[in-house]
Amino acid sequence: MFHKIMVAYDDSPEAGRALRLSIELAKALRAELSVVTVLEPLPSYYSFAMSAVPAVHWTDTEEKRARYSALQVEARQQAKAAGLVIDAELISGDEVGTIIDCTKRHHSDLLVLGMRKHGWLMAGHTAKDLTERAPRALLGIR
Repeated sequence: MFHKIMVAYDDSPEAGRALRLSIELAKALRAELSVVTVLEPLPSYYSFAMSAVPAVHWTDTEEKRARYSALQVEARQQAKAAGLVIDAELISGDEVGTIIDCTKRHHSDLLVLGMRKHGWLMAGHTAKDLTERAPRALLGIR
């Protein structure tokens, strides 16, 4: 069935549920589990703010990197508590493209991600784009 599972993990409640389910699935299926957290670059309009106040960019980026690094530690601890050792990566880049690249690089059979509700839509742009472009099976968790 599934031998290599990848979960996209960030600081959202939906991603937390996706991680927990991925750990359960990996344990039940005796599959390898990889966790990827993507640190997206700041939007281009930030370049104006950076020229006016250079500390804005550094502070936002470093705070987010520290928060996401802590998420990686948390993911490893949850997996360890379930008796699993995971591969966890924090990568800078475009969210959708980076998740797809990681899925391919790890030869993952299944990509798991948290689905956020945005108004009447079930998924935001990341989930929508991943459902259209995912190279493998995709499991969305609400």
